[in-house]
Amino acid sequence: MSELAAGDPAGATTRYLLVRDQPLRIVTASAEADGLVSETFWPPGMLGVTETSHASEPELTVVDLTRDPAEIRELLDEAAATAVRGEYELTRHYRLPRYDGDTCTVFTLQDVNSEEVAALIRTERRITLVRTRSVLGDRWLTRIIRDVATRIAKAEGSLVLHSSAFVQDDGAYLVIGDSGAGKSTTAIALARLLPSAGWMGNDRMHLEEQARGDQTQGYQVTACPLPLAVNKGSLDVMGVTDFGSWSVRAGFPPPESDWDRFHGEDKLKLSSQEVSRYLGVRVVPNATLAGVILPRVDLTAGYSLEPATPGYTAEVIKRNCFSLDDNLYGEDWLNVPTRRRAAPPPIDAFLDHLTKLPVLRCSVGSAADVAKLADGFLDAVRT
Repeated sequence: MSELAAGDPAGATTRYLLVRDQPLRIVTASAEADGLVSETFWPPGMLGVTETSHASEPELTVVDLTRDPAEIRELLDEAAATAVRGEYELTRHYRLPRYDGDTCTVFTLQDVNSEEVAALIRTERRITLVRTRSVLGDRWLTRIIRDVATRIAKAEGSLVLHSSAFVQDDGAYLVIGDSGAGKSTTAIALARLLPSAGWMGNDRMHLEEQARGDQTQGYQVTACPLPLAVNKGSLDVMGVTDFGSWSVRAGFPPPESDWDRFHGEDKLKLSSQEVSRYLGVRVVPNATLAGVILPRVDLTAGYSLEPATPGYTAEVIKRNCFSLDDNLYGEDWLNVPTRRRAAPPPIDAFLDHLTKLPVLRCSVGSAADVAKLADGFLDAVRT
């Protein structure tokens, strides 16, 4: 453990990321893992992460090491024999072993859908990732950086909503709803159809209050770089037919999966770069909040678009506020250093601000309905 956590691997490249205003040093000898970091935090500003030049004495360094599975198991066995065993919450309600020693803590890493095991050594100012040479192993570095950036954003007072988003005329429109409501389909479809549009992201958005004195002037929306997850039903509704020729990093769901169903659990996952490349939309990492859409995508439903009532808006948004109950991130097991702490904006204050913006409730069930929604949306926001 001491040797692994002591220095940088031979032949490694070093890069510096700025997470908001906090420098983060990244060290890896894996071109695949390094490339995935670049692809994930693209364009610059996703989750407040940008590339920066050399930063002296960063508060945290993340080192990515590859080892054989037997060596990783030996490391975990050593930790189990020499440290105090406990548990930690990798993601919400998913707990794994941890080993607390005098100078370091060793965490067992294992994706919930895989038998492959990795380890993470946490020492002062340093995170050392020890994982196998594999496609899943390459993803751990990006996952750790995203976790660090999320912890910093939440500590500094982000209001986190279960939401997709698109931009029109440089304003961000949140698409908020329960799982299966059609957030991703609605957001990416409008990003493709509207004349001055772009796509922001999928699943969660971070909002920061913009204030002048005691008055709220608005909210800045920042995208979290989670993949766009769509099934074939969503592509059908958007009129996309050429997906068979795409060469996507994550690959297509297997033939026996249910990804061809409109509400299938297995989905095609696209990075923001792949969204731009294959769906032909620009990607925008942040923008000022301009409005909200509360969607329902249902193949059996008719088309509708109307202003949402304040009561319905409050019900949907409170149910999908991750600042109140985050379905992904539990405890801060990485003990991420933060320079300042602030509470998120009160949800009631956010709802009050929405009364000044267009908040629309829609239902679509076909490609023709999506086209109607694009026209109806433009009419509604102009009004």
